[in-house]
Amino acid sequence: MAGASAVQLVSALLRHGPEYLATIRQGVQAWMEEHEYESVSQMVGSMSLQKCSDPAAFERANYMRVLQSYKM
Repeated sequence: MAGASAVQLVSALLRHGPEYLATIRQGVQAWMEEHEYESVSQMVGSMSLQKCSDPAAFERANYMRVLQSYKM
């Protein structure tokens, strides 16, 4: 959703076999329906900074998330 045009599935396919692609496809399809996406192309880039209505808020939220996850 951040804009990648490819995903790595090699580890999952090696572990579960090529038939696992059907499981992945069904899971993605169910998630898309639940979140009202009609296509994968509609999802690509939907969470990117460029498509955000308030880029400054987006950057602040990400900065806050980084600060909260920091461990000494």
